[in-house]
Amino acid sequence: MASLHRRRSNQKSKKAKPVAKPPMKSRKRARKITTLFHKYTRERDEAEKQGNSKAVQDWERKIQEIGGREEYQRASQLNTSFHSTSKWVLKHLSKQQNWLDSGVVDNEGDDNEKDNSKVLRRKVRLLEVGAINTELLQAANKRQYLHVRAIDLRSSHELIEEIDFFQLEYLHADPDKRYDTIVCSMVLNCISTPEQRGNMLFILKDHLIPGSGLLFLTIPLLCLTQSPYITKDTFLDVLGSEGVGFEIIETKETPKIAFFILRSPKAKNKISFGFSGGGVYSGTADEINPRWSKMVVVRQGKKFRNTFAVILTEPGKRRLSHRDVGNV
Repeated sequence: MASLHRRRSNQKSKKAKPVAKPPMKSRKRARKITTLFHKYTRERDEAEKQGNSKAVQDWERKIQEIGGREEYQRASQLNTSFHSTSKWVLKHLSKQQNWLDSGVVDNEGDDNEKDNSKVLRRKVRLLEVGAINTELLQAANKRQYLHVRAIDLRSSHELIEEIDFFQLEYLHADPDKRYDTIVCSMVLNCISTPEQRGNMLFILKDHLIPGSGLLFLTIPLLCLTQSPYITKDTFLDVLGSEGVGFEIIETKETPKIAFFILRSPKAKNKISFGFSGGGVYSGTADEINPRWSKMVVVRQGKKFRNTFAVILTEPGKRRLSHRDVGNV
């Protein structure tokens, strides 16, 4: 009996330890971690630009002291639980687009092979950038016409692919066979520099099907209200026809979050850029409005809580590689 008791005790002691930390429950701690992580990473990136290796190490140590990116992800999971991005996305795709109930009209086949007597439909192709939970992945399991691919720089779940968005290959060489929808929630504000943020917006647009692809974008409202370099109106100008080229479908905000639904442009047509001070700059959608080529102070007279800005630069040579993942 004694030996049997010892074996049972040993079995209990060898109980598997949890792979991940339990969810964060304190909203106060989540806000603190999020604020410090953004501050420390911003300072670290600035030190890297200046070539100050000692400062880079100091800021990296501070990041690790608060738990690093893993702790930041746990904080983000708690913060986003109070404003479900997935519900917002699914509601729009279902009610406004009617995609989730009947699928997307399939215009990708060979015209000679199509049966014009009936409309062919396929699944909605959705890419989630910076996924911190599996809500959209789980929704796809329950819906006939939805396929979700979720990626993040540091995956927190086995179903989320660990990929750097800036290294992500196009879904297909043909733009008409790319994503119908991209969800990019609370990611743009985490990008280090204004130039990289502008580049991300262009790349997001390039991953979408022209003319119909939808981008669901969210950022902290403070980025637009507490920065000397940008306002709500100028950010819309950056996103719209005067900047990246998106069509603004819908905007809304809560006390903390700004929400945007954007549609990719149909074609690279000739457009004219207007300036607030008068005058017009004419060019194509491939050319960048000089208005957005540098940071300009648009607010003065008080201390600001952040320096959020977006700079649009010439895209240069586009990536030529692609990967066809097949029909989904």
